[in-house]
Amino acid sequence: MKVLRIFDILDILKEKYRKNDILCGKQGGKWRKWSVDEYIEMSHTIACALLELGFQKGDKIVTIMNNRPEWNFMDMGIMMAGMVHVPVYPSLNADDYRYILNHSDAKCIVIGIESIYRRVAPAIPDLELHPMIFTIDKIANERNWDELLQIGRDNYEKWIPKVEEIKANTDPDEVATIIYTSGTTGLPKGVMLSHKNFMTNAYTLSTMQVNDHTGNILSFLPLCHVYERVINYHYQILGASLYYAAGLNTIAKDLKDIHAVGFCAVPR
Repeated sequence: MKVLRIFDILDILKEKYRKNDILCGKQGGKWRKWSVDEYIEMSHTIACALLELGFQKGDKIVTIMNNRPEWNFMDMGIMMAGMVHVPVYPSLNADDYRYILNHSDAKCIVIGIESIYRRVAPAIPDLELHPMIFTIDKIANERNWDELLQIGRDNYEKWIPKVEEIKANTDPDEVATIIYTSGTTGLPKGVMLSHKNFMTNAYTLSTMQVNDHTGNILSFLPLCHVYERVINYHYQILGASLYYAAGLNTIAKDLKDIHAVGFCAVPR
């Protein structure tokens, strides 16, 4: 089966790799492992939640978080609901967030941990479209990830037929995501990338990769960057287990801990 849209990866996983650790992240110092079935269920739940909240096809949904399985759940859910994923670096300043969030016409923002929220918070009052805010960590006065999931679960049967309809009618050339450049040569520029842009690269890489579904891969480069994201997709196509490092200072320990067969890196 060849993947044409990014969320087609879930069909490959369901058909070929029903494993118990497709996505893994640290919770309370221990690995929380998500199965293929959980990955698929969580992604569809997010899609249903976004539709129930009133977002429409083409709306921009922003994520600002470190690498974690919730990033993947949002990624797939956003696109299965026909919306555009705008992943943003978690290390920017308020001025950068203010510009990017307004420029992208963000309708909803999902933020990871409290330290990232503190970076984004000063920009929120100046956002023109007054986007909904959800946070993964529990943060006072903000809507939480658990609420988003509950909305999806409560309205799953209502919206899942619509999700399947959207998936069936999504053209590979449709814009799947907007990735913002660093802004080192001026204001950040939003690069529109289609499902086909990503899957042409990821599928081709998967045909040349020597690792397979039996291996554990450690991921630590930011998923909001196009390079790590393509690598992430191509390992999913192969059914490899993806483990997200808690931070750069844990890489050596994590490599040993999971008996990793590979990781993706760039010069530092």
